[in-house]
Amino acid sequence: MKRKMLSLLLAGVMLAGCLSGCGDKSQESKEQESSKNSEVKVSSEAESGTQQAAELEEKTIQVWLLGPGKQKDSEKVWEAFNEKLQEYVPNTTVEFTVTPSSEYNTKFTQLLAAEEAVDLAWVGYASGNMDQHIADGDLMELDELAAEYGQGILDSLGERVLNMNRYDGKLYYLISWQGLVDKKRAIYVPTEYVEMAGDGWLEETEKAVDAWWNTPVTVENVNKVFDQFDILLSAAKENGKLYSGVDMYYFFGYEYNFNYAKETGSVGVERFDDTFTVKDLLTTDYTKAVWARKAEFYEKGYIRSDIASLQLGSGGDLSFVTNGQYNSNTVMLKMGSFLVDSAVDTESAKAGVEITAIPIEDNGWLTSGNATAMAIPYCADEPERAMMVLNALYTEPELYQLLVYGIEGTHYTKNADGTITTPYGGSASADSDYGLRKWTQGTCKNALDTQDDVPGYYAELEEKEATAYVDPLAGFVFDGSAVEDVIAALSAVDTEYTNRLNYGYEGENWEEVYNKFMSERQKAGVDKLIEEYQRQLDEYIKANNITSWRQ
Repeated sequence: MKRKMLSLLLAGVMLAGCLSGCGDKSQESKEQESSKNSEVKVSSEAESGTQQAAELEEKTIQVWLLGPGKQKDSEKVWEAFNEKLQEYVPNTTVEFTVTPSSEYNTKFTQLLAAEEAVDLAWVGYASGNMDQHIADGDLMELDELAAEYGQGILDSLGERVLNMNRYDGKLYYLISWQGLVDKKRAIYVPTEYVEMAGDGWLEETEKAVDAWWNTPVTVENVNKVFDQFDILLSAAKENGKLYSGVDMYYFFGYEYNFNYAKETGSVGVERFDDTFTVKDLLTTDYTKAVWARKAEFYEKGYIRSDIASLQLGSGGDLSFVTNGQYNSNTVMLKMGSFLVDSAVDTESAKAGVEITAIPIEDNGWLTSGNATAMAIPYCADEPERAMMVLNALYTEPELYQLLVYGIEGTHYTKNADGTITTPYGGSASADSDYGLRKWTQGTCKNALDTQDDVPGYYAELEEKEATAYVDPLAGFVFDGSAVEDVIAALSAVDTEYTNRLNYGYEGENWEEVYNKFMSERQKAGVDKLIEEYQRQLDEYIKANNITSWRQ
């Protein structure tokens, strides 16, 4: 830690010196140099006054990216990239290292420990815990660098997104934009089952779902939703087309994760509760109502009687209709993403039958997007130049497209409608001649539409972001160190009981099992976790002037 902090201090001193003029020149010599040197273009969005005053020195920087690894034509493309880069960041050469996600965490950790001079690195879901990296001083603070050399990035992301990604008011990474609207979903149903449920069913179900999700949580509203799907599943059963009915992983399964904010050990805050009261979320009337109705659906035969012995979840034994084929493992309902209006067409194509979408959220929520981002490690030699290059990737579509897709005519073909055709579709592999992940660096606003993409997808996401809700607790991180034993004990208890209630297979005995479950959570110390959680959340709310969910 001391070594890292020293490196950070030295980097800060070097940066401060460079921003104030770089070197021990007299005021007269500075003025003479300023009058002689020509303007240097750093980006088309914002030109740095520092670079307007002096030609950039020759620099080579090291950039680490997540991706398929080095490919056959990587060197050829990177050479072309560096030639193109001179238009935006003169006298700069980038040396790339591309590492698969399975190896990234290990190699990034080794990089930091060895103080390797990497100037710009991808960080996110595969690089280790972001909070810990920041706490350990692994990443440089970026506010001053971004203000001086990354104005195009700041303009592109905007204050709302930047503020969602601050730690103690500071930026340590800049997200690689791939759309930031989340928690906008729909319930998907084969259209023939909608018709089977009878006239008016769809309209009444849409009303019930809207009231259930877009108003404060009530037992009445959730029961209306179950009532509507009881009608549909009953009709399917009567017509001999129930198959596997409903899998609670796909329906009223992972919705649980969206219903509560920032939970730990099933302790957290209910959405839209402007009192921000922390509670054991499994004891709420809402949760009990959901589990009661699941048990009822099991008793009615809408849930497979052997559900407890099946492989559940994504990739499990049960699945939504696929390629137009219904079989004994087909379920009738699926809850999934509905970020863009064309999602229902995508689902219909996958299902092979016409699908009806019943929207859940009236609006999406803005997410931080920190699952994929770029950062400057504490051991970087050239942080200023790294920020200039990242800014160019944000502001110069042709530069970004060259890095991601390769050379036009060699690695992809541009079509008359503005789309492109690649040999690999949407995502290149290690065996492809060339192709990087479009969401690892820069912004997907600069992406091209391949044959596997939905045209206009990112433009629609960007439009929806303008009206998306901002999660007031997006920046809250619970520190569980004082209650680690409680969290571990609750995890063990939850593992024993949760599936028995979530999948309904306790049937009419559900309440007896539920009471035992809650008793075990009390013994595990859930009240201690609630107290600590509330204390930390209150401090966060006060410090950030939070008054409601929809500020």
